[in-house]
Amino acid sequence: MSAITIALLTFLCLFLIGGEGHDQVSTNDVSKRNVNLNGIKNLLLAEIQRKIPKDIKGKSRNVRYHLSKVKINKLQLPQSDLRIKRLNPLTVEWTARDGEIKGETNWWFRYKSWLGQYTDQGHVSFSTKRIGFSVTAVLAGNRIRVRNCFSNPPSVDLRIRGRLWSWIYQLVIKDSKNDFRKMLAGSNGLICKSVKSLLNRGGNAVMKLFNNFNG
Repeated sequence: MSAITIALLTFLCLFLIGGEGHDQVSTNDVSKRNVNLNGIKNLLLAEIQRKIPKDIKGKSRNVRYHLSKVKINKLQLPQSDLRIKRLNPLTVEWTARDGEIKGETNWWFRYKSWLGQYTDQGHVSFSTKRIGFSVTAVLAGNRIRVRNCFSNPPSVDLRIRGRLWSWIYQLVIKDSKNDFRKMLAGSNGLICKSVKSLLNRGGNAVMKLFNNFNG
């Protein structure tokens, strides 16, 4: 393992941890600490916004709905731990919990029954809590490779504003909540996609900067 690779790992850890208010790196093969994510908050938010689908469509019994123009208004960073294994290849395990995202989106639905067909549109505010993930990344050569990532379904709260009857909105809310949870969770959900993109895109940029600095 080269001195540059070890130094690069230290640099990345300081970048994630913020360099203040934490214990020094352990001399053991594995170290674990609280991670300060403030230094990468804007990068993470940008990756989440990049990965959000432009349109979310679904059907609930007699109701078809369409969500569009999803906007994030607030990102509360999760509490995080970082485990560094000085193995060959060098491996980093990152776990996070209790993050939160608040935002809004436009919505449209069509309701069909034997009485006729009704359509409505309006605005939805949403809150997603208990966001967490576990990701393992490997430093291989000049690249950060994500080995695996998993995220449990978070809690989702939706508030719909429109013109028609509230009982129809409850049908839409129930099923669109499930769609939101499925979209966010799992190894291929929005949470893991955003984290993997952050490591692949932002991480490689940091590695390139460091290598250039070292000639």
